[in-house]
Amino acid sequence: MTTTLDQDLETAWQRWHTVREHELAGEYGWLSLTGFHWLPTSFRPLPGVPGQWQASATGAASQADPGEGLEFASGPHEGERVDALTSASVPEAGSSLWVRFNGRVIELILRGGRYAIRVRDPQAPERAAFDGVPAFPVDPTWVRPGQFTAYPEPRQITVETPRNDLRQQVRAVGTVDVQIAGQHHSLTATAGKGGRLNLSYRDTTNGDLTATWRVVTSSVPTETGALVVDFNRAINLPFSFTEFGTCPAPVIGNELPVAVTAGEQAPRRVTGPACRSAQTA
Repeated sequence: MTTTLDQDLETAWQRWHTVREHELAGEYGWLSLTGFHWLPTSFRPLPGVPGQWQASATGAASQADPGEGLEFASGPHEGERVDALTSASVPEAGSSLWVRFNGRVIELILRGGRYAIRVRDPQAPERAAFDGVPAFPVDPTWVRPGQFTAYPEPRQITVETPRNDLRQQVRAVGTVDVQIAGQHHSLTATAGKGGRLNLSYRDTTNGDLTATWRVVTSSVPTETGALVVDFNRAINLPFSFTEFGTCPAPVIGNELPVAVTAGEQAPRRVTGPACRSAQTA
């Protein structure tokens, strides 16, 4: 029997999911990524973008002639042509929409101490083909109580990423104990927005029904550490939608030996290995 609480959960999830899909499909959202380039240590051209590019210990730089059509994408000089040398920097794990050309934006990122640029194109194939993110039916049994235990001090943990040439560090703040199918599982948590906690995890649906890993955000823990983990809101990280994501993988130990049949399923792809795998399955 469907209860009012179940209907409220479904309605709230539908609103949340609509906003989520709208953000993904934004003009320069995750579906718009079409390129990734580590910056060289001396000025060199890069495939598919105007100008020449360089990275140093203090930041990144680009130089271009006015005729190459490179413009500032943000800041006080937004819309002005890059007619000589320009430089920028971002913090580790940060990014900035730096310059643009022909409707495309070049994003500057710093990952693992190395600068790179990504190209965001509103005409990207993944964005053009996007018809929503598939998800499991909303199930109230996947709204699970949990218990947060904070570390005395946050811990920096090195993790893998989707890229073979990149490892990153995450700042773990404690563990969340959650019960699934009568078994207690402990997941390492990182800090989320507004006091919430992010739980990046693997489960036995990965690589089949779902992406290689997913992340779910908890409620804000109470003073005693009690919280709620709604696995219906488990989402795919950007690497699931593009070959140019740099998302940190779950820390070792964040593997659930169960099938989490809740939240987002693997997205439908039209580019990259995920697309080719689907075509040959």
